[in-house]
Amino acid sequence: MKLVTCLLVLSLFSLVAEAQEPATLKDVNVDNLEDVTDDFQEYFFEALKQKGIQNYERALVALDKCISLRPQEAILYFEKGKNEAMLGNIIEAENNYLKALQLKPNQRDIMVSLYDVYYARQDFEKAIDLVTQLVQFDIRYKEDLARIYLRKGSFEKTISLIDELDEKLGKDAYRNQIRQQALALSGGDIQEKELLKQITANPANEQNYLNLIYVYSEQGKTQQAYETAQRLIKVNPKTEIVHMALYKYYLESGDIKQAVSSLEKVIKSAKIEPKAKHSILNDFLIFVDRNPEYEAELEQAVALFAKEEDTNVNEELGAYYIKNKETDKALSSYKNAYKKNPSDLGVLRNLLMLQLQAEQFENATKLSEEALTLYPSQALFYLVYGVAQNRLGAPKSAKDYLEMGLDYIADDPKMTADFYSELLRAYELLGDAKKIEKYRTLINNLN
Repeated sequence: MKLVTCLLVLSLFSLVAEAQEPATLKDVNVDNLEDVTDDFQEYFFEALKQKGIQNYERALVALDKCISLRPQEAILYFEKGKNEAMLGNIIEAENNYLKALQLKPNQRDIMVSLYDVYYARQDFEKAIDLVTQLVQFDIRYKEDLARIYLRKGSFEKTISLIDELDEKLGKDAYRNQIRQQALALSGGDIQEKELLKQITANPANEQNYLNLIYVYSEQGKTQQAYETAQRLIKVNPKTEIVHMALYKYYLESGDIKQAVSSLEKVIKSAKIEPKAKHSILNDFLIFVDRNPEYEAELEQAVALFAKEEDTNVNEELGAYYIKNKETDKALSSYKNAYKKNPSDLGVLRNLLMLQLQAEQFENATKLSEEALTLYPSQALFYLVYGVAQNRLGAPKSAKDYLEMGLDYIADDPKMTADFYSELLRAYELLGDAKKIEKYRTLINNLN
């Protein structure tokens, strides 16, 4: 529509310019103007004035008076059409544009305005017929024709027109956008044909194979995706990116050995971004979560990834082990995650909880103190310190930290209960009967 829009603006300006001088009114006999068209001139300029101040109803009244004097002037019906369109009277606008074209056939600015009406009300058949005629003025109207075919769902016709324009006018971002929309909306069939055509034309272009593999995968055509990957390997035996697709194929086919082999090639590749490697490794982690017999392969892949990339996957691996209640492995993973990023709040939380579970109370004491220097308002770190100190037989230190931590508890009844329980334990160890009674009462009130 961009060409049509520009022409609409230009035609509007040109019509105003034409109307400013009676001598330039189309098909008006200048010699006879003074004798018989004084009223016509007055009504016509009144119509333009009223349209200029957006008083379209009065403009129409003035134009009707003009028509009563000169019923064969195409410009009068054209102006009526524009005023009707501004009022939202689409049918009336169409009828006036058609009358104008009847009086002045093949008039570009009138045809553009009529096309705008057809497109606005999505009367695509009439719009197609009109734009096909407009192509005689400028081949770029085929862009509008392509856009109509896109709206109609005629994706092959859309792409065919874009190809024709690209060949004649060169590549263009606007047309490429239309092409991409057509490909995206086609459901993959046209994309498949386009990519096969591109592969035939340029068999060395790796990206075309990868795009086709993606299209096949989206369509559930697993075997075709695999065959395309093998075809790429024949063209380029050193290809690495294709193993992202092969990994998925082998995994879904149950060939775990080959899947792991492709996974390792992906991880080792210098051409594949760390984010993509991370994504595929996470996919394998999800698979192993459902198939724990492949945990050794997962650990091998994680170790390789940690070696190849400066990216921390230990936290995800630790979460996997926590879910599977493998405390020792989870603890080891979170220790590695902590070494990579010692200030990460999530890592600190999980590592401290794992240290308590593993009864590593001295480590938990030390780490919770470090954590509090970074996050002094995190109630959990005060609680961990208190628990660890109670277990180490240091109730005074435990109760000091626990009482400080009470100030940072948000609206969390469970954490509040945990604090009260540890404070009760500390005062029991200290033998403070009054405090023991206080915290027993507080715990009972929570329950």
